[in-house]
Order: sequence, then structure tokens, then C-alpha cells
Amino acid sequence: MKDTVAEREQAALRALYEQEDFVRSLGHLTDEELTQQLVVQIGLQKKVVNRWLDSGDCFIISGAGKIHLPSCPSMLRFVDRDFAWTPYLRHLERVRDWHGSDNAPDMPTFLTRADAESLKRYTVCPNCAPTLDHTEKRSGVKGWTSLKAGSLKSKHFGTVFSLADGTEIGALTRISKQETIEGLEFTAEFEGHSPVTDPETALMYRTGLRSDDDGTEAIKS
Repeated sequence: MKDTVAEREQAALRALYEQEDFVRSLGHLTDEELTQQLVVQIGLQKKVVNRWLDSGDCFIISGAGKIHLPSCPSMLRFVDRDFAWTPYLRHLERVRDWHGSDNAPDMPTFLTRADAESLKRYTVCPNCAPTLDHTEKRSGVKGWTSLKAGSLKSKHFGTVFSLADGTEIGALTRISKQETIEGLEFTAEFEGHSPVTDPETALMYRTGLRSDDDGTEAIKS
């Protein structure tokens, strides 16, 4: 099986960090020599970042599990490697403490759209608002996928939905979003149920069904 782009990039990052550890361990280097070595490493990191940005299929996940666009202001300190490294280049003792926990700025954790959607849970940044399938995805009840009504798309037509309390509201038949002078009017219509007009309404639908040997359906583990 061929390595994915993400796997190759992660391998490249590991190699970068291994090289950085080697550079920082060279205590005999003068400040000028160490700075020159670090500038080389920064250049390699910038190439990795640029490859992701140029791909056009690029999101960033924070340590808290929130998905951002690379252009999000809160991601600047990760995406702009010159900016990220400036405090370290100004204070090389911070870099030389290579046994410490803060001797190099973190690289952004990049994901493709497929990588992001494969996560069991995530929340999208409300400021940069990346257009993923969910604004908030939770693992929730096994065999169920949860999403907010405002995240419904045409691909969900015909899918039978339930409310968060388990009440079935039928198959999705229509989605309407209309801007008015009073704001955005949202409506999602389902078979056999009154329309949902609050885009924040939590919905869920069954996923991962399989047939057992006796012909009954069960939740795939």
C-alpha cells in the first residue's frame, strides 16, 4: 500500500526534528554557527508548509481538536515559520537547552479534508469557519453520527434523522437558507415532522449498519 501524502509529510517532519535535535546538541557551535544551522532548518520547514498550502486541500488541527483554515489568524504563529522561530533566534539559550520542553516552536499539524472527516470528533473554528461536513463532530452513541442542522447538505437527502433525545423525525427532504433583512432564515424539512428552523439543533443518524447471519441489522463495532 502506498504511503499517503500526510504520512510522507509526517515522516519528513520527524526527520526535521531529528536533525534539529542533532543541531541543538552541538554545544561547541558558536551563536553564529548555530543560527546558520537553524536558518537551514527553518527553510526546510517552510518548504513543508508551502507544499501543504499549495495543495489546496489543507486544514490545521489544534491540540484541542479544533479544525482551522491555514489562513486563520490564530494559526499564524504556526504557519509563519519565520515568525514562529523569531523568539528562539533572539534568545539562543532557549534553543541550546535541547533537553527542555520548549526549545523549538511547534509545527502545525496539517490534515487533508479526508483526514479531518475521518476523525471521530472535532470542532471547527467559528472564526475562520472551514467548510467541513460538521461544525461539531462527536463520537456520541456507537453507530450514530451527530451534526448540527445547519451542517446538513444535499448528500443527506433521504437519510432518516433523529433528535438528540432519540426521537425519530424522518428522512430529510429539503434544506432552505435565505438571507433577509432580519438575518438568515434556515429551514430543514423532514418526512412526518415539523420543520427544524434552528441551525444549532443537534441531529443524528445511524451509520455503520451491517447484516448479521440471522438477517437482522446490528451496529458495526
